[in-house]
Amino acid sequence: MSRNPSLRRFAIEALPREAWKNGGGWTRTVASHGPADQPYWRVSVADIGAAGPFSRFDGMDRTAVMVRGGALCLSGKTEAWHFDGPGSFAQFPGELALQCAAPELPTQLWNVMVRRGQAQADLLIVEQDTVSLPCAPDLLLLVLRGRFALTRPGTEPLVLTEGEGLHLQDLVAPGHLTPSEANSLLLVTALR
Repeated sequence: MSRNPSLRRFAIEALPREAWKNGGGWTRTVASHGPADQPYWRVSVADIGAAGPFSRFDGMDRTAVMVRGGALCLSGKTEAWHFDGPGSFAQFPGELALQCAAPELPTQLWNVMVRRGQAQADLLIVEQDTVSLPCAPDLLLLVLRGRFALTRPGTEPLVLTEGEGLHLQDLVAPGHLTPSEANSLLLVTALR
């Protein structure tokens, strides 16, 4: 099924909250593709303020990127991942039973889940550099720190600040993002 090219701006704090699958916390859906009960991919932002189990998602591969917060640890029976600031990340299968230690500060994680064998996600973390956006059916951009300006042919630059992002769909020339202040940090997620 073909879609019309589109660009949607969002702010994390303005996205509606919904309960985690296990009821232990809150999440905010950024975008998803496929049937609601079995999506090919889903990207959300999880709010973490206390220790507890992470929801399991069989058949999904997951990437979690810290958006904001303090030190955080996810651990399973034989593995552990430590997040130490915006841009730190972990990749793991959705079947793993994981526990989250209480974070030092309220924390948010960018949660990318792709159905194994049906979708793929490529993530790029950009610090203080201009980046040419890749062509992909779906691109999700999020400013983790500072400000970035999106430049596309024939349009005025669009400035995004910390906590703001874009969902670009089927754009032939997605454009370039340039930091507009020092110490800026950007997360790019390409979904295929």
